[in-house]
Amino acid sequence: MLVFVGIALVGLFFLGVSALFGGSHDVGEHEFSFEQGYGTDADHALGGGPSPFSLRIISLFVTAFGAVGAIARYYDASYMASSMAGVAGGFAVGAIGWRLMKLFWERQATSTVSGDELLGVIGEVKTAIPASGVGQVSVVVKSQRLYSLARSKDGGPIEEGALVKIVAHPGDAVIVERV
Repeated sequence: MLVFVGIALVGLFFLGVSALFGGSHDVGEHEFSFEQGYGTDADHALGGGPSPFSLRIISLFVTAFGAVGAIARYYDASYMASSMAGVAGGFAVGAIGWRLMKLFWERQATSTVSGDELLGVIGEVKTAIPASGVGQVSVVVKSQRLYSLARSKDGGPIEEGALVKIVAHPGDAVIVERV
């Protein structure tokens, strides 16, 4: 029984270490690629998520294996039966932990606003846009007020306070037209 208790304690130790020092780099660690990025919104957009082989899930498995094995040995099961019960318990707890981590991963949101989300948004000119020049507009996207450099679509001037619609986002400045 002490062997199983020792295994459970080792798993619990690594579970604690991963909880204290693991951070978010543990998520999707075996799916890293240069095209996808690492720790970016690309992970979320491409369906990244917790790996079933992450340190946390393996620690859950080891902890459950040791605990279930120790319980089985306490009730006088053989080492083989205790080990089989431990494997079943480890897989069950690991699978439940992985599904919970995946559920939390899928529920998280991002507040990053992409250029495509700006298209069609109505805003207000905060700094007048001179003819063939650059001004500033204010828009609200995803409950966030954003300020962006702006140019007029037709190249004409737009006075401060005018309502405009964003029609393009080619670079640092948005292209706007009067509403």
